[in-house]
Amino acid sequence: MYQVLGNIHVHSNYSDGNSTIPEIARAAKAAGLAYVIITDHNSLEGLPEEGFIDDVLVLVGSEINNAKHHYLALGITAEIPPNDSDPQQVIDAVNRQNGLGFIAHPYEIGSPLVFNKQHFCWSKWEISGFTGMEVWNWCSQWRDGVRNLPQGLYYAYLNPYGPISGPCPQSLARFDQISAQRRLVAIAGSDAHAWPIRRGIIRRTIFPYEFLFRTVNNCLLLESPLSGKLTEAKQQVYEALRFGRSFIVNCRAGNPAGVIFTASDGQREYAIGQVVPFTDNASLQINCPHEFSGRLRHRIIHNGKLLDEIPGCNVSIKVTQPGTYRLEVYIHKKPWIFTNPIYFQTSSTQGGD
Repeated sequence: MYQVLGNIHVHSNYSDGNSTIPEIARAAKAAGLAYVIITDHNSLEGLPEEGFIDDVLVLVGSEINNAKHHYLALGITAEIPPNDSDPQQVIDAVNRQNGLGFIAHPYEIGSPLVFNKQHFCWSKWEISGFTGMEVWNWCSQWRDGVRNLPQGLYYAYLNPYGPISGPCPQSLARFDQISAQRRLVAIAGSDAHAWPIRRGIIRRTIFPYEFLFRTVNNCLLLESPLSGKLTEAKQQVYEALRFGRSFIVNCRAGNPAGVIFTASDGQREYAIGQVVPFTDNASLQINCPHEFSGRLRHRIIHNGKLLDEIPGCNVSIKVTQPGTYRLEVYIHKKPWIFTNPIYFQTSSTQGGD
């Protein structure tokens, strides 16, 4: 598999972002990203600008809805009307266009310093048909962690990573609950806007695009190198996201190159996102570069519960029960990698790859 690193959930000046799409692409290139996905609010105005800009693949989707139930729609070609009160209508409309849809920042609480504590959570869970969930939103988590002005100044100027702790626990719990029943895809979002703050003597951009592009990203696993042709590259990216062949990576903690999480049924190897026949020889494999030896802590999550913590770097774990398995990796205490699930299923429950 080929690893391709990029950022999802980015706003341009077609909505409330502070830069043009070419400027955003340049920031992504400076941060070493291969792709970036623009999701302006209720808008596809940037769609004509899709393509390779400064060698970065720029794709354009939309973040739909206003006061609540924000939904990231990718791979659509026609704008979809917002429907805050009935998000199932939005989900269905995205599916009719064969698009992908991700619930955005579902458990955010807002900050008294921003928008008068206005927040954009997700409250209706009697829904179906969505591709996945944003389990870690960098800007949403940072904003939720700022409760007063002194704290805000401290985080803005001296410790910009202070409120960041890893994926949202409530979002991960909801993800685990649903993914135990069906395929579901976890993503991270930067929610980049590059907002300029001008309050009295305070002059600060929260946060520049390049800064955010060096934080939490999504690493896709492709069967072949990313194509240089837009149509093919777009298909590669969206196919990987659709089937969960990806993992979340906190690039501040480390570069994910060389990290491998695979499964086996005793006959062949399977990647993240795939369905594996459960057999007596079923196993999981974790491999990482030698430079991380002695610094890592692996947490194997089975059906939402911690199965094991492993300090080793290159290990094989026997799988004794069918179910949904994902991996969390910490460098010392820093959250680093959170994979999408691998699904071990018996012959009676297998539903395809």
